[in-house]
Amino acid sequence: MATTPQLTRKSSTPWERLKPAKHDPLQSMGFVSKGDTRLLDVKVQESFYNKIVARYMQFCTHHSTDMESAFASLSLEDDVSASSDPARNPPVAPVLQGQGRPITPSPPKRVSSSPLQGGAPSTPPPPAQELSIILLALRKLREALLATSSSAPSPIFSQRVHVFCVRLAILAFHPPSYHPPLMHLLFVLHTPRSPLPAPELSEMTTYLILDLACRQQELASAFSLRSNSRLQKDYRSRNVDEIIRAVVTSNWVAFWRVRRNVDGYVRALMQWSVPSLRRNSLKALSRAYLSCDLEWVLQSATGAEMSWEELVKIENIGWVLEGSKVVVRKPKPKSNP
Repeated sequence: MATTPQLTRKSSTPWERLKPAKHDPLQSMGFVSKGDTRLLDVKVQESFYNKIVARYMQFCTHHSTDMESAFASLSLEDDVSASSDPARNPPVAPVLQGQGRPITPSPPKRVSSSPLQGGAPSTPPPPAQELSIILLALRKLREALLATSSSAPSPIFSQRVHVFCVRLAILAFHPPSYHPPLMHLLFVLHTPRSPLPAPELSEMTTYLILDLACRQQELASAFSLRSNSRLQKDYRSRNVDEIIRAVVTSNWVAFWRVRRNVDGYVRALMQWSVPSLRRNSLKALSRAYLSCDLEWVLQSATGAEMSWEELVKIENIGWVLEGSKVVVRKPKPKSNP
């Protein structure tokens, strides 16, 4: 008797051909404090840092046409109050106008900006979300570096990570991501046995002094740190001296002059003092003048970084624009005796 061949039925759904789900390597890595021990390996730390740098390079490439708005987007999220994570809940930063080309953190030249290395999706997410992912990844790495600091042969890699983190977070106007690593870098990682290079030591000292003076408004602490740095580290910075003097005396003329000649990091830190300097200049103009030239008002109050419409919207001033003149207040008519 002939045997009928058995027909094999193929599956209608080719499960074996499905691609694995894509995952973000920066987000998939967890915190050491929450049980994820992968970052305790030194090689994993270096690989993770290279991915962070690659992702940052992609961020700069995607938003190269408007870097100022991209960095400012993190502090302008609509739902920041709904998050308790410091890396996703930044304080509200002052409004940014006309900052010019920012100076970005300097990553190692050997790191490639290939999309595969950083694990970034083909379609870039919104800049606020991307910055938040990068800052949170740096926070995970810094926590792992702290956990392995006692067994690390040298703090040089940790110093490099902290310098990169400080620079990036300053541009993003996110103090929770730059102030703790800045303090740790200057007062823990910088030691006589493993000192920071002189240029980086001066740079980080400048950032801390300006953060104290401009953001925290701790002028006494800023002067004290500058004095101690001069005595102990031979620290000198003419720009820092002029900025602090301008902030203390509300000298907006000197403030705007210095602001035009410094790099993007210092400009970002000076931005914290801009609202108070702007209001002080407007108060002085309102008390001293009945009318002013428009260009002079914009130069005094904003350093020519805002238009008249932007200034009126932000400060809600009631001055009247008549051609190229700004009428501050009209004189009261003399009453007849």
